[in-house]
Amino acid sequence: MPSHSRDNLNALLEGGTPRWMPFTVDVGALPGFTPPIRRQFAEWTGAADPAEYFHCDFRTFSLKARFAGEDPQAWHDHIEPGTTFDEWGIGHSAGGVEGTVDRTYPPLARAESVREIEAYPSPALDAAIDLTPIARYQERGYPVFGYAGSIYEWSWWLRGMETFLADTILNPSLTEALIAKVADYTRQLALASAQAGIDVLCFYDDAGAQTGMQISPAMWRRLIKPRWAMVLDHVRCRFPHVRTFLHSCGCIRDIVPDIVDLGFDILHPIQPECMDFAEVHREFGKRITLCATISSQRTFPFGTPDDVRRTVRELKQLCGEGKRGILCPSNMIQPETPWENVLAFVEAARPVR
Repeated sequence: MPSHSRDNLNALLEGGTPRWMPFTVDVGALPGFTPPIRRQFAEWTGAADPAEYFHCDFRTFSLKARFAGEDPQAWHDHIEPGTTFDEWGIGHSAGGVEGTVDRTYPPLARAESVREIEAYPSPALDAAIDLTPIARYQERGYPVFGYAGSIYEWSWWLRGMETFLADTILNPSLTEALIAKVADYTRQLALASAQAGIDVLCFYDDAGAQTGMQISPAMWRRLIKPRWAMVLDHVRCRFPHVRTFLHSCGCIRDIVPDIVDLGFDILHPIQPECMDFAEVHREFGKRITLCATISSQRTFPFGTPDDVRRTVRELKQLCGEGKRGILCPSNMIQPETPWENVLAFVEAARPVR
């Protein structure tokens, strides 16, 4: 029987029975606490790292990248003061409650040709990053989750949602060039992360809205699915031992069979407001590890500690004696969440090892 979290996760992902059902307060490789919740954590505990303090089963480490052009502002007509730019040159400014909503500025909104798309700089990976934390986590028995990119989500962030959706009909060659560019960088990031020693490559690609897909399942299968197949094929060819995690919010029930067929190892979140975890787990739980999640939209912020504990118990029962699931938040825990609900989740989810 596995005695460490890394071995325990491997037992789960290989189709066996783990000794305990893994849990985390994070969302794959990304923090599970919004900044206000992180401050509450520090005030209540005096600690710096939630995963360490709560004895979570996973640790996180991600490579860093930078914008490879000269000045990201040059690609934008107007931006708000205080806007920051990510590795793609996408602008982000606060648009709501701290830690919940931001406004994005698409740098390729004005592009009119495939040549302009192809000429735009892809991110540059930081070659000088210190990788020693990965080995230290693994020596302590923890699997390491690392951010490894996006395809659909990055594509529309670069172009703007309305323009991107219009392009799929009016300018398909431009759409395909953009998606190909993004997928190629995600391939590079995934391979570099695997080379660095990351155990689980975490991809983030929200394809759903609250009641259905953002684009039709047929269009997703035509434009996005082949690119994911390309990325995963490259990873498996060079690093067959590395595992993959896909986060995709919203109602994506129509493409869950496709995600399973692509061979992702873990799917997050099976969003409680949008899909029936019991039904999805019953049909696919033996072919992919599903995250059994507590709603960050409903239960965490508006439930009671008893509601949280009851939901954890129900999810454990649904996952059965095989413990086939990972307990975690459905997304970042929102600022209005009572701290008592966070503690209730940890107390109910944390296994006796």
